[in-house]
Amino acid sequence: MKPASLLLLVFVLSFRAVFAQHETPLQSLNQYVAFLTESSEIVIRRFEILQTYRENVAQYSKRPEYGLRLSSSGPLEEYYYKKALEGNGLKPAEKKQLNAGAENIWQTYNKLDEAFKSLETYARLKDYERDNLKKSDALIRDMLAIFERFGQDKTALYRQIRQIYHKYQPYSATDPYLVTEKAMEEVIASQQQLLDALPFYLNEETRAEWPVSLVRESMLNDEKMLATFGNTKSQLEYPASDMVGSFKAALISMQDIKRRALDDHNFAAQQSARHGNEVYMSLLKQFNQDMLEMHKAFVKYSVPAKRLLFYPAFSPVMKAEAANEVATSGKQTPPFADKPIPSLDVKKASLPASAEMIRTLNQYVDFINESLRQMHRLQMIVRNYQSTAEYYRDPAKAQKRANLSYSHEDFKVPASEYALLLSASASIPQPYRNAVTAQADVLMNILKEMDGLSIELIGYTSEKRYLKDQLQRSDAILDRYLVLFDILDKKKEQLYTDIRRIHESYPNATPASSWYVAGTAMLKTMDSGHNVMFSVRDYLKGEAAGLPKTDDLEADSRQLIADEYKNMKGLQRYGRNNGLCPYTWYEDLGANSTRFAEKVQKYKPSSSATSAHPYESFFYFYNNELVYEYNNFIELSKAGLLKTINQPDVFAFRRTSPQPLITPPANKPEPKIEKQDVPPAHVDVANTQADVPGNPQSPARQEARPATNEAASVTQVRRDTVYVERVRVDTVFVDRNAQLQNMTRSLEGFAPNNMVLLLDVSSSMNSPYKMPLLKRSIKSLLTLVRPEDMISIVLYSGKARVVLKPTSGSKAAEISRMIDLLQSDGDTDGNEGIKLAYKTANKQYIRAGNNRIVLATDGEFPVSAEVTDMIRQNARQDVYLSIFTFGRNEHTGQKLKKLSELGMGSYAHVTDASADLQLILEAQAKRSKE
Repeated sequence: MKPASLLLLVFVLSFRAVFAQHETPLQSLNQYVAFLTESSEIVIRRFEILQTYRENVAQYSKRPEYGLRLSSSGPLEEYYYKKALEGNGLKPAEKKQLNAGAENIWQTYNKLDEAFKSLETYARLKDYERDNLKKSDALIRDMLAIFERFGQDKTALYRQIRQIYHKYQPYSATDPYLVTEKAMEEVIASQQQLLDALPFYLNEETRAEWPVSLVRESMLNDEKMLATFGNTKSQLEYPASDMVGSFKAALISMQDIKRRALDDHNFAAQQSARHGNEVYMSLLKQFNQDMLEMHKAFVKYSVPAKRLLFYPAFSPVMKAEAANEVATSGKQTPPFADKPIPSLDVKKASLPASAEMIRTLNQYVDFINESLRQMHRLQMIVRNYQSTAEYYRDPAKAQKRANLSYSHEDFKVPASEYALLLSASASIPQPYRNAVTAQADVLMNILKEMDGLSIELIGYTSEKRYLKDQLQRSDAILDRYLVLFDILDKKKEQLYTDIRRIHESYPNATPASSWYVAGTAMLKTMDSGHNVMFSVRDYLKGEAAGLPKTDDLEADSRQLIADEYKNMKGLQRYGRNNGLCPYTWYEDLGANSTRFAEKVQKYKPSSSATSAHPYESFFYFYNNELVYEYNNFIELSKAGLLKTINQPDVFAFRRTSPQPLITPPANKPEPKIEKQDVPPAHVDVANTQADVPGNPQSPARQEARPATNEAASVTQVRRDTVYVERVRVDTVFVDRNAQLQNMTRSLEGFAPNNMVLLLDVSSSMNSPYKMPLLKRSIKSLLTLVRPEDMISIVLYSGKARVVLKPTSGSKAAEISRMIDLLQSDGDTDGNEGIKLAYKTANKQYIRAGNNRIVLATDGEFPVSAEVTDMIRQNARQDVYLSIFTFGRNEHTGQKLKKLSELGMGSYAHVTDASADLQLILEAQAKRSKE
């Protein structure tokens, strides 16, 4: 009896084990897909290792002493391969077919691994020193071929998997899971099609055509799919339904990468394959790590209702070189193609405009604003170029200078925004559509001509044609820019006027809503501000006799504030720190409009000779304090309202007359002065200026203080020799009493600079009165720096760090790019920043040079005794500390001023009027010995 029972128990357990191990066809199929995905991920890691190795090879070619390194590729993982082969949910013929494909991929994968192992051994043995990288090149060629073959084999196997899948899971248009799966697969196939078409070049220096049209077409196709994707969400069970929105968000992220790729594909990006490679890897990672992960989650969460199929990860392919390189043209830029504007006969509509049409009209406003942003960038670029180019007008002097250069890589034609705008314009009725699309096309043509002129300037400067024509072509281009800036300003105003006429011809769908009531009141205030802004412009142009009256603006702003609770009734208040709170934007517009009126009333012409035009402050205020607030409110609203446009700084770029040649004054012999007694080593903060005989405030800009020691009589004699205990200190330029208006925009005749910019980029610097002025001040200096000038940048937001090691002025463009990357974030750690700045300055110390730290901040911070002593000691050793403060109001605290005195440097509060010149004065703090 017992043996029989035991036998029965063993039989039952065996049957259960066999039953438990049996897979469904979908489970077996997904095991093959898991093998494909895991293999693809390992191939991607090999791909990245090879990319890094190629960079090392390029470095080795220039600096052989560095040698070559190759990361270990590690062992092969057989788990997913074996699990796919051991699946038991398919018919024998199906399993045999798929196993053959899997084995083929495994063999290809092993060949790639063998090639990597050979390259690793080759690098470790340093055989590249014997064969001049010949074997390395051969192995790389083999790897590139294997990458391509792996992708082909993977695609073939997945195609077989799908054919079998559809036998077990036929499509049904009534099943929401299958309908959603099909929609996801169409999106995935579209993204993979683009990835297959995009090139990735092993050599980043390759200059080749990049498929702009394919990327643009894919971006527009994404827009169409986004409009219809997700219609089945309500028919799905949670949590599968939640993955529909996540998958859609992944598609939006893919589209954003394409948009940035199109806009960033400017002339600078076209000079190498770096931009295309970065786009390729960004899309690949977004596709594998976001989109496919959301699809995988949807498949998993759908299991209770429907078993679906996974999608394998994309595996990259690499090319060695381009077949055809980009051809460059040396022709002059043709004028933009202007178009006659079709007449716009606007008629009142009986029904409200569709939500899609309202979105499109606001897209036009966004396109105008982006065009103005790009124009402003170019205005700054050509303004800086113009001031530098003047020093190259004389060929004899130009030959002695570093080469004149030009770069406009920060300027980007808004290609993606324009393409999406034209696609969305189908929602605008035809009588109006032709008029607005024609005007948008003209704006785009103007921007393209601006881009073309800059490309021409790059060739002009790099080929040194200015030495032959004394800047004649350069002058013609700058003259043309002045015309184009004016034309774009007028054209954008006409386009916005027409967009607004179309918008106002439709009745609002919810005229009683608080969003609409408040938005309409805000628009009335904006219109008054717009009128004042244009009147100020006319006055400063000399086209109006006086400043405008601000009565209407003041009345509208007062009314806006008085009616706040009536206008905003029913809208939720979240608090000023919440960006979703509409009250913040409403209240700020009312308050700022009053301030704008006061600003106009208080304006008085300045006699200062600074380069900043008085209109600049109105430009920043109007755009940042009025337009910004209004448009943020409109973006939050749900009432079919229209945003407004920014206004350009029409005075940002002004043509200057050729500067007369300046002959430097002859050197005069200095009166011989007997050496004075050296003061004691201790320096007190309050008496710093008296500690150096004959130099009461040597490097500072302020007026000299009365001397309090026996050397007072000597201070009247200008000289540049300072006697101290340490022999390291040499020459200091004493005459720092010159005012801003008396300075010259040139470093000729001044000592080489070792300038460390110690920048506060904490979150408090995020203000139009702070970070933009700081960047502008630095960039003004960059137009003048010479190869012998060294610039370093130390940041002290959070942990103090050196973001730019000492860099020659010949690389001004590189320094400028670093400045553009500055963002306000984190907390202030001034003490560590000062320590690191002095360490950097001392490493690059220039004897007889202007060794100076310039601390830029928006507020005071506690300074330790250790740092105070460091400042004092370094000032004695010819390393000075100057301090710039930023903000709407000048600081009244004395600590920073005392620090600058202790550091024997200058102290200044930077404003709109002085931003362009303050840092140049610091670079002119010391005369050259020659």
